[in-house]
Amino acid sequence: MSANEPISDDLLARYVAGTTTPDEQAQVKAWLAQSADHAQELARFERVWEASTQVGPPAMEVDVEAAWSKVNKRITAKNEQVEPKVLPLRKSSFAAWRVAASVLVVLGLGWLGYRWMTPIEKAEIAVVKTKKNTLEQTLPDGTKVFLNENSTLTAAADFNDETRTVTLKGEAYFDVKRDETRPFIINANGTEVRVLGTSFNVKAYDNHVRVAVTSGKVQFSTPKQKVVLVKDEAAATSEADTIVKLPALNFNEMAYRTRVFVFEKTNLSDVVASLREGYHADIRLSSRRLENCLLTARFEKESLDTTLSVIAETLNLRVVRRGNSILLDGSGCE
Repeated sequence: MSANEPISDDLLARYVAGTTTPDEQAQVKAWLAQSADHAQELARFERVWEASTQVGPPAMEVDVEAAWSKVNKRITAKNEQVEPKVLPLRKSSFAAWRVAASVLVVLGLGWLGYRWMTPIEKAEIAVVKTKKNTLEQTLPDGTKVFLNENSTLTAAADFNDETRTVTLKGEAYFDVKRDETRPFIINANGTEVRVLGTSFNVKAYDNHVRVAVTSGKVQFSTPKQKVVLVKDEAAATSEADTIVKLPALNFNEMAYRTRVFVFEKTNLSDVVASLREGYHADIRLSSRRLENCLLTARFEKESLDTTLSVIAETLNLRVVRRGNSILLDGSGCE
């Protein structure tokens, strides 16, 4: 059995009911060993079994990750698209109905039959999280989101209805599918970003939220102020819920997604700060005397080692590795 080969719902239902043959038990155990997702699927069957033994209806546990995985496969098959990552925004009850039908056939329990005739409470949100990784995600409306590390994107229950609303904690680049009738809204640490269809970056790890626009128009607001940003403009929140437009758009801030760095007579301290965020690496200068060295260079999808080697060669520096840290060392610049 391959890792992607489905297993019969009837077989899983009989397994949790304890009515499988030894060969069928071996088949289920082999299927469980193939993927952690399979264990989650079996756990869901077991919860249905436990529910069937209770007098009244139990509290239903919501496993967003498992629901996301199954609904994603159905959306992909339905649309006949090669889109491996599509974020569903409501937990479909269809999978639960299939589980219910299988257990009902095996157990013949009247209470479960009644339960399946009653609407099952749905999970009202879906969550995408990153830790020490980045992730590109396509939402059901066609919007593409690229999450930076340590970020969380939560979709509202009414996404794809009158509005398309998400909540961001962290950083993400959005390429929003245009829809004149349904604005796309991002809630980020007390601010709101509202668009119809455009591309932009939102950085919201704390209360200092930054928005940078690469195409189209974006409305950026706090409870006290509202500004409109267009292509190549950026703004950030400051104290007292005010918004300050920044003098220029720094494309290096989006290098975590593009892996493109452009430096034009840039102080080495700023170069290192951009590389640190773009490569998610602990890069430092060995001495403050190196901070004002100026670098003019462009790096496009280069490895970190290549980028550091070019900088070291250009400014007569040495690259020193100390554990997980990387130091740029040298005598300074005239």
